[in-house]
Order: sequence, then C-alpha cells, then structure tokens
Amino acid sequence: MLEGKIIKFYREYRNMKQKELGDGICSSTHISKIERGLTEVSRETIILLAERLEIHLDEEVIQYKRVETLLMDWQETIIKKQQKKAEDIKQQLERIQLLHIPDFYRTYTLVLTRYYLSVSDVKHAENLIEEMGFWTDLTKYEENMVLHIKGIYFGSVKSNFSKALSYLKKIKLEHYANQEYYYDLALTYSYLNSSVLAFYNASKALDFFTKTRSFSRMIDTEMLMLIQLEQSEDLPFLISEYERLIDMTSDFGLHRQRTILYHNLGYLHLQYGRFREASDYYKKAMDARDPSDPQYLGSLEGYLNALTKEGNATLPTLLNLMEEGLNIINNSTDSIFHYLFTMHRYSILGEEEQYYQYLETDAFPYFEKMGYGLTTEYYAVKLFDYFMEKEDLDKANQYAGHILRKIPRKNQFV
Repeated sequence: MLEGKIIKFYREYRNMKQKELGDGICSSTHISKIERGLTEVSRETIILLAERLEIHLDEEVIQYKRVETLLMDWQETIIKKQQKKAEDIKQQLERIQLLHIPDFYRTYTLVLTRYYLSVSDVKHAENLIEEMGFWTDLTKYEENMVLHIKGIYFGSVKSNFSKALSYLKKIKLEHYANQEYYYDLALTYSYLNSSVLAFYNASKALDFFTKTRSFSRMIDTEMLMLIQLEQSEDLPFLISEYERLIDMTSDFGLHRQRTILYHNLGYLHLQYGRFREASDYYKKAMDARDPSDPQYLGSLEGYLNALTKEGNATLPTLLNLMEEGLNIINNSTDSIFHYLFTMHRYSILGEEEQYYQYLETDAFPYFEKMGYGLTTEYYAVKLFDYFMEKEDLDKANQYAGHILRKIPRKNQFV
C-alpha cells in the first residue's frame, strides 16, 4: 500500500517511534502492518496518522507519482542533451521530500550519475559509481544501466576505451530499452579505430534519435558517422558535409555541436596536410570553449600541432601554447594530453633524440595500454621508421607487427 510507505517515510523522517505515532489511534503492531502493506486500514485511521505527521496524504501520493514521472523525464532530457531542461527537472526533484523514499533511491542515483557525467562533474560521478559497487540484488534494468554508466565514464572521463567497450558490450537491450547505447558503443569503436563497427552502431543510434526527434543527438551522430568516412579520399564531399552540419547548428542555436564540428573539421584538414585551414578551425573551436571545458585541451593540441606543421608561427608562440596545455593538465600523467604536449615540447625545441626516447619508453606504452588504436598504429610506424634509419633492427622489429595493419601515412599527429 502506497500510503503505508509514505507514512513510514515521514515517521522515520520525523524520528518518531511506531508507538508514538499510533498513540491514541492504533497499536504499534498495527502501524507496522500498515507500513508494510499487510493489512486493510480505514480511511479515518489514515487521516489521523497523516495529521499527526503533519502531512496531507492525498497530496503526498500525487507527489510520489510526480517523482516517478520526473525521473523518467529527467533521464530523457539527459539522453537528448537538453541541458537547461535537465537542470530544471533536477531542481524540481530536489524540492520534493519524497524523492528520498527508498523506492526511488537507486533510480535517482543512477540518473543523477548520468547527469553529473553530462555536465563533467567527475568527482560527484565517481563517488556515486564507487557506491554502486556495493549494491546487491540489482534488477536487470539497474544492472544494464550501471554497465552503461561505467562505459560512458571510462570512455569520456578516463579515455580508457578498451575498458569502456568491455562494459558496453555486456548491455542487453531486452532489459534496458535505451538505444542511445548504440551511440556510446559507436563512439568507443571509433576511438578504437574500428570504423565499420562505429558506422554500423552509429546508424542504429541515428534511427533511434530520429524516431525520438532528438535533433541535437542526430547532429552528434551524423558527425560521428562522417568521421568514419574520413579515409574515403573524397575531401570536397567531406568538407561540404561538415559545412552543411555547421549551417544546421547555426540555424538551430546548437553551440556545443557547432564547436565540435569546428574541431572535427580542423582535424580533417590536418589529415590532408591543409595546415592553415586546420589551425583556423581549431582556433574557432578553442575560442568557443572555456579552458575549463575538458574538450578545450583537444582543440588546443590540434591548434598547436597545425601551427607547428604549417611552420609560420614563432617559437615563443608555440612554446606558450605548449605550456598552456601542460598547465591545464597540471602535470597529471593520467591523460593522453600529458604525453602529447610533452612530445610537442621536444618536437618544437628540435630535441629529436629525447623525443623518440620519450615516445618509446613513456608515450607509446601508454597509448597501447589505453587502447588508442589509430594513435598506437601511427606511432608504431613512426618508431619503426626511426629505428630502421638507425639500423637498429631489433627495436624496429618490435613495431613491425603494427605495420601489417593498414594505416594511412597522411594522419597528422605530433
């Protein structure tokens, strides 16, 4: 009985004993049965108990059902990346006392974790993910949502795409009707350089976002699918598609997506050796982001890379950009950008021996461990070429296996 759950919640909230609540109304044994829904109870008794608890029970029942609806709506807005609406629902929920009834605890915690990940509040998200490790007797839906959350976390926060994939592949959609999962799976495959699987799963995600009329996520997914086509050699087509999407984001005020498109178009130009155009688009992405944005570092690194390869920037300019990157990272070694910006330092200063030593002993093992497929292959080729020039065949052979996997030489990294 829902009324019994509500009575128990407010009794415990007001630190009342069952005997104290029932005094003059009914026995503590009867209160216990009411709270557990084990007995029929008269309307008069319910009203008297509610009055003692200083609540309007009918209104509380309405609020209980409202929490259920708001939690579903909140998750939907997070999936659609409707940030303003998600924040509004979060505030509405926090004003409802019944949010803290045990019935809602796990659902609220799961959706709250998704919310924290969506706004890059890593500390709070990590605390909740750690707590989930102690949960027992999860429903099938809860099990799968935890897997999804961990997949998103290890991909978007830790950049450990192999581990992210290990969680995402365990999700069973028959128990978890959230096909947004296809997008996160596609994104992970993309980072692991599995373009066919990335495109396949992204197409499924696009169908889902189209059916749910999530225009913002449709743009996200089209961007991801476009990335998988970047080895097609049809540069004019790719540029025109990026420009089409940029125009669409401008028309609909999708600032976040437009910024990502600037970044991705910068990378496309970089791949094709169009360094001036690459630096222009990376700079647009940087200018559109706050340095505290986790994505800012990626645009900064791309901008520095493009300027270095273009060869027209002054040494102080390049060094200042490199130092900005390292300062943002704050010397953390748990980031791909720590390695990339350190490699930039050696490259900018022309310290070739130090560059390759650092690449061999520090950076490359990290890229390999984290499952950065394209990055690992690119630097394997670079190390192979370097050691072949040095006539160090033993070391060159260590990287020869990676060369058997096809990789376009035009990719432009540090």
